[in-house]
Amino acid sequence: MSSSALEPSLQLVLLLTRLELSAAQERAVLALCSRIDDWFQVAQQAEQRFVLPLIYRHLCQLAPKNLPPEQLEGMRCQCLAIVQYNLCLADAQRQLVQELLDPLEIPHLFFKGRALAARYYDEPAMRFCRDIDLLVPHERIVELLEAALTQGYTPYWPRNLAPDRASLTFAARVRTVITLLSPQGIQIEIHKQIDKAGTIYDSAELVANAEALWVDDIEMSVMPSAELFVYACLHHTRHRWSHLHWLADLDAMQRSPDFDLAEVRACARRRNLTATLEASLELYQACAMLEPWRNETISDHGKALVEACLINLQGAREVEVFLRNGNPTPDFAFAWQTSLPHRLWWRIRGWVSPLQPSYSDYESWPLRPCYQWLYLLSRPFRGLIKRLNSREPQ
Repeated sequence: MSSSALEPSLQLVLLLTRLELSAAQERAVLALCSRIDDWFQVAQQAEQRFVLPLIYRHLCQLAPKNLPPEQLEGMRCQCLAIVQYNLCLADAQRQLVQELLDPLEIPHLFFKGRALAARYYDEPAMRFCRDIDLLVPHERIVELLEAALTQGYTPYWPRNLAPDRASLTFAARVRTVITLLSPQGIQIEIHKQIDKAGTIYDSAELVANAEALWVDDIEMSVMPSAELFVYACLHHTRHRWSHLHWLADLDAMQRSPDFDLAEVRACARRRNLTATLEASLELYQACAMLEPWRNETISDHGKALVEACLINLQGAREVEVFLRNGNPTPDFAFAWQTSLPHRLWWRIRGWVSPLQPSYSDYESWPLRPCYQWLYLLSRPFRGLIKRLNSREPQ
């Protein structure tokens, strides 16, 4: 799959993935619009990449002559459905704070999603939010899970998570993320760390340094802008910039009055993420052009992100998953993002990880804590049986 020469509809969606357009960008957009024959395809591509409300707003403002009114009305109806879902998610987040986090006095941190949209977007409803990401100190996760499961929340992953304290304690120990469904049906990802390795960020430090954000009379704890911007670059690069609303996030955050690039760069240096940050900034700048793949002024690292983004833009989720499976470590998509010792450490850890117990081990053979070391002995055999069963003809 080529990373260059995007079809006009994808070029249009990519160029419109920002809150505001310059005069030159508006002219380029209108020129692209004149080449569009299938506006349904434009709407479909924008929706799949989570930027349809943003694209709809720009098209309403620019009013290209060849955009049929019925196609624009169709986009409006799709956007209303997205806004309705976002309102449902906002209600779930409000309930989570008012009925669980505040009464239990659980320190926490909301990151990405609606908290980001509410802080940086002029119209937060334009930013599609699929779920709620919540960081909670490891020692408080079981308490939160117990309370949530008695108030109408249900397990989503692990699907068969049992509500007793022993099961929850084991799950919280072996998993970095536990996902619940709210009473509204919204996924809530409860994290004990925000990076895969747990070596880049200290969860306790992040929660302690959180800032207060008031949204609809609800106080939520969020990351400082510089910290969030650097984390966004790390997370989205790991996923090879497969969703365009992540590019819109960079645009929205950089337009914020409290955005300070010098502070962002200082934060990246502290986290050893300077290469990731600078390449992400180059990606953002390149995607402001009509033909990002022709930008010869950016570094090889920036070109790598542009190529990854454009390949994902032309493919389905399977493309992103395939590419991500080739990441040198779970946190980094490219070797240049990290050091050789870190990559070697993860390779060794990869050899050991199949021996580590999972919640499925506990589910099929619940053991008291003093006997759970037996999972280290049983897990290789369980893995072998699972592999043999998967090879049996269906």
